[in-house]
Amino acid sequence: MTKYAIGGGIFERSDSLIEAVLSQAHQSRERPRCLCKTPGLPMYIARTSDNHFLLKRMSNSGQSHHPDCESYEIPPELSGRGAVAQTAITESHESGFTNLKLDFALSKLSLNRTIVKGESQEATSVRSDPAKLSIRSLLHCLYEDAGLNKWSPKMEDKRSWYIIRKYLLQAAQSKLVRNHPLAETLLIPEQFSLNYKDDIVARRRQFLSRLKKQGNKQPMGILIGEVKAIEKARFGFKMIVKHMPDTPVYLGEDTYKRIAKIFSKELAFFHENESIHLLAICTFCLSASGSPQVDTISFMTVDQSWLAFESIEELELIERLRHEKRHFIKGLRYNLNEKDIIASLLLTDTKQQPTAVYLVPAGASESYYDELNTIVESSDLYSKVLDVNQKESHDII
Repeated sequence: MTKYAIGGGIFERSDSLIEAVLSQAHQSRERPRCLCKTPGLPMYIARTSDNHFLLKRMSNSGQSHHPDCESYEIPPELSGRGAVAQTAITESHESGFTNLKLDFALSKLSLNRTIVKGESQEATSVRSDPAKLSIRSLLHCLYEDAGLNKWSPKMEDKRSWYIIRKYLLQAAQSKLVRNHPLAETLLIPEQFSLNYKDDIVARRRQFLSRLKKQGNKQPMGILIGEVKAIEKARFGFKMIVKHMPDTPVYLGEDTYKRIAKIFSKELAFFHENESIHLLAICTFCLSASGSPQVDTISFMTVDQSWLAFESIEELELIERLRHEKRHFIKGLRYNLNEKDIIASLLLTDTKQQPTAVYLVPAGASESYYDELNTIVESSDLYSKVLDVNQKESHDII
């Protein structure tokens, strides 16, 4: 567990006194130090919209931390974050907040269309405005800032929806969209408990009540949840989300057809493998009857330990590394489309330095190999290429 020097003492994030210590350090404008390396790296303290305090790394310092540190960030060429950092994601050390620019609306004047954000459509929008986050990119941003793309053997069997929700909400707490707290528009269903069912339902209804139409303006919320099923409804379809099955999210028939086409791979994994979780992120508004209706939607597949993956080869690689008790970080695409080459993951337990692992897909073209070689040669990291088109051993360092 990473330790921090704050106010003359040494603390971990889990210490019971950490909130009071961070509050005092925030008032005195102290820079805590992360002790993952000697003599320590400066950090800053973010004050959330609900008056809690978070310890965050300084901008552009992620690669300076030790690979096992909670604040370590993979190099920009290994994920899609590098393309949106400092444009769509900007941090203010003075205020402690992170400002996000989104390419989708959180309110509208009419209810006449639904947007399905898949890879092919995202590629078009990304090309036109790379300085804003798509809805899939927002999920990737929260997932990475929550540390849910990182893995170590100590995490085995310790991730549940309670944990996923907790850290996603924590990641959202210090983020603003047009100077408005992101967390206030975010609905992540609470883990169901029969003993607290009435309280959970009451809190959800209170959240939804804030989305009622205000004159000509229709506010929208952002839902992140695990899909239980997508079923035929009386008119169109409905998405059943785990932990809130009493509140289906409705989809038009045309929307469902586009989802089935654009996300055919994600839906196939979900239907054919019981250990796979399918995460949905969508903006939604309320119908005249008060039911949630999808406006913009995207999906992400994660394995039984909630690690994201894009292909069967990548799933098999992740499962293999988990079985071998390795430490690694999964790269996420953000705005990049499936044709853009990024590392599948970064091994952080190799002896000399972290090792980027690239997976070459079946049927890769000559231009793909040329681009991959350029990326590998220009990176300062050691790289390992696993090519499913070759018969040689696919041993990993």
